[in-house]
Amino acid sequence: MGKIKEITGKVFYGLLFAAVIPFLMILWAKYTEKIVKLPLPESLLPGYILLIAGVLFVLTGMWNLWRFGHGLPMNLYPPERFVKNGIFAFTKHPIYSGTVMMSFGLSVVARSTSGFWLVSPFFTLMIVAFVVGFENERTQSVFGEQDYRPFLSLPVASLDSPLFRERISSYFLVFVPWLLVYEAFIFAGAPNDAICTNLPFEEHWPIWEFSEVFYSFTYLFALLVPLVIKTKDQLRCFIIDVWLATIIGGIIYLVFPFIVRQRVFIPHSFYGHLILFERSLDGETGALPSFHVIWAFISARYFNRSIMRFRWIWYFLAILISLSCITTGSHSFLDVIAGFCMFIIIIYRLQIWRFLRLVSERLSNSWQEWRWGPVRLINHGFYGGAAGFTGTLLAGFFLGRQFALAAFVIMIFVIIGAGLWAQFIEGSSRLLRPYGYYGGVIGVIVASTLAFFMFSINIYTLLASFAMAGPWIQSIGRLRCLVQGCCHGRPSNENIGIRFTHPCSRVNKISGLSGVPLHPTQLYSIGTNIISGLILIRLFNIGMPSSFIIGLYFIMNGLGRFVEESFRGEAQTPYWAGMRIYQWIAIINILIGAFFSAIPNSGVLSFQPNIESLFMAIVMGILVTIASGVDFPESNKRFARLTSN
Repeated sequence: MGKIKEITGKVFYGLLFAAVIPFLMILWAKYTEKIVKLPLPESLLPGYILLIAGVLFVLTGMWNLWRFGHGLPMNLYPPERFVKNGIFAFTKHPIYSGTVMMSFGLSVVARSTSGFWLVSPFFTLMIVAFVVGFENERTQSVFGEQDYRPFLSLPVASLDSPLFRERISSYFLVFVPWLLVYEAFIFAGAPNDAICTNLPFEEHWPIWEFSEVFYSFTYLFALLVPLVIKTKDQLRCFIIDVWLATIIGGIIYLVFPFIVRQRVFIPHSFYGHLILFERSLDGETGALPSFHVIWAFISARYFNRSIMRFRWIWYFLAILISLSCITTGSHSFLDVIAGFCMFIIIIYRLQIWRFLRLVSERLSNSWQEWRWGPVRLINHGFYGGAAGFTGTLLAGFFLGRQFALAAFVIMIFVIIGAGLWAQFIEGSSRLLRPYGYYGGVIGVIVASTLAFFMFSINIYTLLASFAMAGPWIQSIGRLRCLVQGCCHGRPSNENIGIRFTHPCSRVNKISGLSGVPLHPTQLYSIGTNIISGLILIRLFNIGMPSSFIIGLYFIMNGLGRFVEESFRGEAQTPYWAGMRIYQWIAIINILIGAFFSAIPNSGVLSFQPNIESLFMAIVMGILVTIASGVDFPESNKRFARLTSN
């Protein structure tokens, strides 16, 4: 019976990934085709190359798993042996890599704009979330720690000289991801809501054609870095530096549509013609921050560490390259300043992280309370109140003064839904009044549906207004989680974790992890929600439909929550079929989001600040402060206490 169940499970699992998910992706691309309006490569050749390469990666990976591991796949039904041979010696995830290539390639061949710019990128993020949030943990639990470093992997942090293969690998790990991200924005072209970074006084600055020598040297400067680096630790840091720059730069390009107006001139020399030729390969987008500046200073940093003689010359060269961005007319002054600031952020990333971590730790141990007889006020309620104020205000501004009261009433449903959800899903005799995020989401949906039927308010406008407010509600609400100790992470190391030591924290009273470094999952959540919130603002600015905004909110929330849950360590979180219950809900979130994003003719939002919404937000802030910060600690009645005795 057990064997039949296992075979049935494998068949279902195989059909899910080989048929159901591809079918859903095709449907998603089809029904969002008219919404996504971006260019596609004119030639079909890149599509066919990606498609064929992807098929080869997938088939080779499956064959290697079957031949060397005696089974498929690598996660839910793992093979008998951990596979390191064949294509797995080149990359750790050939099947996923191949699937992503197939998705992009098929989108080009099928001329699907949505498939290329929406479905495939989010499909890639879903795979990354699945690997980080589930598969890595699952694989380690089955096979244990593996001394396994494929060709495409970070070098170990040691003072040994890098191997030749590690230097070559770094070119794939560093330059390919950066090139793909940067060129994607160049290819997409200047958006309709573009913001020009040129300052008025720059228009009359001259073009120094000879400075193209320094501007062009950036490419050689960066390409030489992996060859001159002396240690594996430095090579590892170089790769991480560029990854971080690529991720942050890509997010800035996506969220803030900066462009540069390259200064017009008539060339009088070879270098002038070279400037124009280089501009023909580049574009106005991807300007701020300037990656020429970022590359120049990162390269100077590692040349400075590796070639000790004339150390000053490398940073001097980086300064000349930065100046050439302006003297060739290719970048604005602000582009260059932003590029240098990005470099500072990158090299001081550990110090920045340490600062954020210590601030979070101080906040997590800042519990204060005041008592008046049987009544208690806890300071974390103020953060809940701030979240309620922000949510009501933003939703009210998007709904307008006519429906300001609707925003207030819906927020009431949010609080009720959050309380009921936590009672039934996370219910505990030690937690008589917890709150659950997904209950709040259900509260919004129920209240918006009622408003639609009772008052004929556009349901998409209601939901989209709260989708715009959602990331900011959750970001502020996570500050309450830090003080209270809920939503905390599992044990981590000293450099990542934060310690909860206050005796009233849930970490101490329920989980028994007082003083243990824990993953700052609340901080992770704040970060992902801020990024989501900024992306939604951009979607609003370019006039995307309300349903698309709703859909993207659900998708991004689901992706972030799926990964976040893998770092959580709350004792009361239930599991089902090998995954945390909230990871299953996150998957449902993603599916709901894809459905909403494909709904046509849902209208667009407008931003209408009004005094009525401000008044309602103040009242809501007070009510939520009471609901999340005032309790009766000596009572054992349901909803009476916010903490355990």
